[in-house]
Amino acid sequence: MKIIPDKELEKNNLNGVVLTLGNFDGVHLGHQEVLKRVVRRSRELNTSSMVFTFEPHPVRVLAPNKGLLLLSTMEERKKLIEHFDIDFLYFAHFTDEFARKHPEEFVNEIILRKINPKKIIVGHDYSFGRERKGGIDLLRRIGDKAGFKVEVVSAYMIDGQPVSSSLIRDLIGKGEVKKASNLLGRCYSLKGQVVRGNRRGTTIGFPTANVKPEKELLPRTGVYALLVLYDNKIYNGVCNIGYNPTFNDNSGRLSTEVFLIDFEGDLYSRTVELFFVERLRDETQFSAPEQLAGQIKRDIEEAKKLLAVQESPSAIM
Repeated sequence: MKIIPDKELEKNNLNGVVLTLGNFDGVHLGHQEVLKRVVRRSRELNTSSMVFTFEPHPVRVLAPNKGLLLLSTMEERKKLIEHFDIDFLYFAHFTDEFARKHPEEFVNEIILRKINPKKIIVGHDYSFGRERKGGIDLLRRIGDKAGFKVEVVSAYMIDGQPVSSSLIRDLIGKGEVKKASNLLGRCYSLKGQVVRGNRRGTTIGFPTANVKPEKELLPRTGVYALLVLYDNKIYNGVCNIGYNPTFNDNSGRLSTEVFLIDFEGDLYSRTVELFFVERLRDETQFSAPEQLAGQIKRDIEEAKKLLAVQESPSAIM
């Protein structure tokens, strides 16, 4: 896959590609159906496939007060999109000026003049241009005149609901990571560096890695069974997201502390990736550290049972 730098769209021979456009935050099952269709049609037409997406996410520019927490970083989107054998990936730099473009202006000045696709494939709810006033009908009308075809991929439904990035964000925020994984087609993950903690886990026999996640979207506070990717190896683990109430930590800082089962070594300053499998329980305040240690033992045993039948992250990415 070739990643086209911003402002270098015209320098590439893109004429006649099969194109899709969208934010693709999370690259969930609905997005995956679109990507598969794009690749399939490009091969049928003996041409290339292309994804046109945006950085930063338009909502971050147009409504920063909403505090949108994203499912995927830019690097994750690249990796996930590449997995589907897309030929070209373009990140358009989204600005206020970009947002002011009328729908026809966007299609004529950017899509037609700089790309000139043979076919455009979009999801059922695609909209574009100033105030998102451009829709699929307008795209089809322009295509009829300009010579490109438009194909629409229906909503991907699970349990009677269309899969969407907003629904998955909501599930993760509620701690329903297993349901979120079913919509993503893989475990929700957080990558981060291990930083110095207060080492309280060591004092009760369970040394934990204090992870500083790269992403802002964390599952709801509580204890989770998860898989941990470190140094190209997968370990079973238990994670606590919370405020350490048993130790009366009044700092107000939310921490992500991970215990790797059957692991020995120093993870400080290393990078790990956490794949959330299932929520085990709420974070609880115990009257003594010994009681917490006993509960952690039970958490580990429950996690082992759950993770014994879990696929490795590499198999579901």
